[in-house]
Amino acid sequence: MTEKRLIAAIILAAGSSSRMERQQHKLLLPLGNKPVVAHVVEAALASAAQQIIVVLGHQAEQVRVALRTHIADKRLLLVENSDYRQGMSTSLRAGLQATTQLDHTASGTIDGAIVLLGDQPLITACVINMLIQAWEETPKQIVAPLYNGKRGNPVIFGADLFPELITVTGDEGGRSVIEQHRQDIATVEVGDAAANSDVDTWSAYQQVVAEWQRQQERQRE
Repeated sequence: MTEKRLIAAIILAAGSSSRMERQQHKLLLPLGNKPVVAHVVEAALASAAQQIIVVLGHQAEQVRVALRTHIADKRLLLVENSDYRQGMSTSLRAGLQATTQLDHTASGTIDGAIVLLGDQPLITACVINMLIQAWEETPKQIVAPLYNGKRGNPVIFGADLFPELITVTGDEGGRSVIEQHRQDIATVEVGDAAANSDVDTWSAYQQVVAEWQRQQERQRE
């Protein structure tokens, strides 16, 4: 029987919310009865990912407070990226480097990482698990979701690509590595694009709030 591969979820939650009006921290904006970032963390914790790494930066202490009800979970590791102002790549690097802190656990070494954005609160454990299942079944190093045919987030990278990802610079995640390994990508159609929605701007946040309310109403029907 094939040994189950181990995957970590890396949640990038360090950005300064530079596009958000009134200098608000987008990850701390309310969505229902909890902040945006808590929705992403809860989806990851409810998924098949064995370890969850949250990379903090801007207003790190406030984000810690927002996640206080989850900190006791042994699968959750919070790390701080002091270089977050230099772009998303530094947060991805911090998250990947943190996977080495997990290698001494009874779980074993990490075979891959699914990279989530902390400002996409409509992501679900179901979507994450669809990607993880595809990653477990394919020999390819990258698994990405398609939302009605358009590629989005989150993306899974096999551990063989970690050295390349760590060398990325500037305000990008794994985009350049994905482009360099187009032949090594498996995609999964997950349908509704709502899960790929972010809250970069006030207008985008309002759209996410409206969609979240629609989802809540459908669940009550």
